[in-house]
Amino acid sequence: MNELRQPNIGVDEGKIKFENVDKFKTDFELIISRNSNFIVTEETLTGSKKARADLRNAAKESATWRSKVKAELLKPFDEISDIAISYEKKAKKAADDIDGDVKVFDEAERQKRHKGLVNWMAERAIELDVNADIPINDKWLIKGNFNGTKPKKAFVEEHIEPLFEQLINVQKQRLADTMAIRNYSESKSFDPEGYIHSLDFKSLAEIMSDIDGDVVKRQKREEAATAVAEMEAEQEQQRHANETTVDDKVIDTRTGEVIAEVPQEQAHTAIPSPQLAVNNEQEQIFTRLLYVTGNIATLQAVATFMNANGIEFRGES
Repeated sequence: MNELRQPNIGVDEGKIKFENVDKFKTDFELIISRNSNFIVTEETLTGSKKARADLRNAAKESATWRSKVKAELLKPFDEISDIAISYEKKAKKAADDIDGDVKVFDEAERQKRHKGLVNWMAERAIELDVNADIPINDKWLIKGNFNGTKPKKAFVEEHIEPLFEQLINVQKQRLADTMAIRNYSESKSFDPEGYIHSLDFKSLAEIMSDIDGDVVKRQKREEAATAVAEMEAEQEQQRHANETTVDDKVIDTRTGEVIAEVPQEQAHTAIPSPQLAVNNEQEQIFTRLLYVTGNIATLQAVATFMNANGIEFRGES
């Protein structure tokens, strides 16, 4: 066991004094120096372990003493500390009770300032001819930014006027973009309204690109429709190339076979024709579309036949 002399504690006029501290330091230094710098070998192993134990015991003894002294010194304070904590809790509770009522009043005043700011912004928006679409930041509503419920000039100039300036610029740009879209879409024969509404979520460049894309789509549809119409006309012409209509019958000119009958109600008068007297009775004259295919001699033969039978005709090459 190490002989470690502990400092005595004394209190003089409310002051704590520690005596024989120098002896405490001397004893501790002696223990450390006596048991340090050991070279551990097989021969010194036992002594080394004892030195290690003496050092650890000295440190442990000092720590135990220090904790005990601290507890004894703080014991009177712990008693008053408990009293202080008790009163602190009571004071805090009383303050919290008041705080609840104060917050109700503060919130009512904050709402008045909020309303005052909204009214001021609405009037300013009318003056500038813009929409008062400015979200209000709660941090703006502190009492220092207002004279009563009216926002101070310095606050307005720093926080509100720059936002109105942005709105003015946005509105000008919107009008310019709207006009550009209207003119361009109408020049392409499109209704501009749908494109104008797209400004809410697209840029002007994107909308112009959409219009160009729609022009290409329309052109392709028209080209496709024209191609289909031409194909159908060609098919119809080919289908009737070898047909002729005599009275109410459609005849295949190659075989002479009657391939269809034309209902009476489908007959139509395209060009008024001279009326022929047959057995002193007036008969109705019809005009039919006839396609004739052949060489010059064949066409002349058909014309001679029609003239001989009093049939009016006209030709188109």
